[in-house]
Amino acid sequence: MKKICVLTVGLLTAASMTAQVAVVKEAEKAFKSADSYAAYQKALQAITPAFSNPETDKDAQTYWIPGKAGFKLYDDLFAKKTFGQDVNIIDMSNALLDGYNYGMKALDVDTVVDAKGKQKTKFSKDIVSQIAGHANDFLNAGAAYWEAHDYKKAYEAFNDYLEIPANPRLGKNAPAALPDSTATQIMYNCALAAWQAEMLDKAAATFDALLEKGYDDANAYDYAYSVAYQMQDEPRKLRYSQQALDKFGTSDPKFLQRVVNSYIESKDFDKAKTMLNNAIAADPNNAAYYLSLGVLLEQQNDFKGAKEAYQKAVTIEPDGALNNLYFGRMLVQEYNDLDEGAANMSQQEYNKYNYETMRPIILEAVKYLEKAYQLDNEQTDALRYLKNIYYVLNDGDNLLRVEGLLGK
Repeated sequence: MKKICVLTVGLLTAASMTAQVAVVKEAEKAFKSADSYAAYQKALQAITPAFSNPETDKDAQTYWIPGKAGFKLYDDLFAKKTFGQDVNIIDMSNALLDGYNYGMKALDVDTVVDAKGKQKTKFSKDIVSQIAGHANDFLNAGAAYWEAHDYKKAYEAFNDYLEIPANPRLGKNAPAALPDSTATQIMYNCALAAWQAEMLDKAAATFDALLEKGYDDANAYDYAYSVAYQMQDEPRKLRYSQQALDKFGTSDPKFLQRVVNSYIESKDFDKAKTMLNNAIAADPNNAAYYLSLGVLLEQQNDFKGAKEAYQKAVTIEPDGALNNLYFGRMLVQEYNDLDEGAANMSQQEYNKYNYETMRPIILEAVKYLEKAYQLDNEQTDALRYLKNIYYVLNDGDNLLRVEGLLGK
């Protein structure tokens, strides 16, 4: 009885194995006749169970069937496009990426042992040939995905284009290394695509590599900083800003400002102040440096010094929205400090002091805060200060106007 049970189990196992092999064979036929990406996907769906079945998941052929078919479909669609036929570029690009991804999976498991116990490969030569032969096509695929706003796929295609020449698994048949100028430009595109796809870790890692190479476009350092800012990654913010400052100097003051701001964030006030003082000594008519100095002094509770720095900034650059906002804000702070200091005055003394000393300060603040908003209507902080001021001044018309601008 036991023998019958064992035999039955053996038959079932063999049948299962045969069934999986049959699945692969049937899928192979479907792939060979696939003349569209939709047909390719249908064949891929049929073979997918083989990717996780123990009888077939270690067989390189299981993966090379869809890999080779992906490359073939790409070539067929490319030929149609070349002869002027209407072709879906995204379908064509998808076939290319599938060909590569399944080809690499096949390459990972393409090891067979012959009768003498020696390890050999069965498909690797063909796989490497197909990948190397299509290496330049990944650049076009990345561009197509970018145009279609599929930034995740654009990142994947650009990244494949960069990695294929350096992939050791392709051996001596790998494509020639890209020229540095080409590689860095594509790396830049790759970083931007990852950023647009909200893959911030990948974007930052790509920017890390790009900036280490000393990329020449200042915008790259700007975008890298924006990624680090979104990630709230203070070390990266400082590193990117310092790299930009080292490369471009103070030709664009924002790089030094960012370095200083990073030091302020980390409470390294002495280093920040030294940098700013040196920058001001070298370029005394740069309003941005005085603005940063004001922020630094505020952090150190030196409000008198901060006010003087902001006043210097707005004097040098009267049409700078932040210069007007920050100086106006310090005038409000001065008014509030005077108001608190007058707490023990009689009402008569306070009224006289307010009219002669405090009121001129708050009216001067109004002038700068109004100008800050006129220069940049996104400076809603200016409106919030103005709302409080017009309430204190009992100026109903302006209060209603400002509340309307605030949407209240």
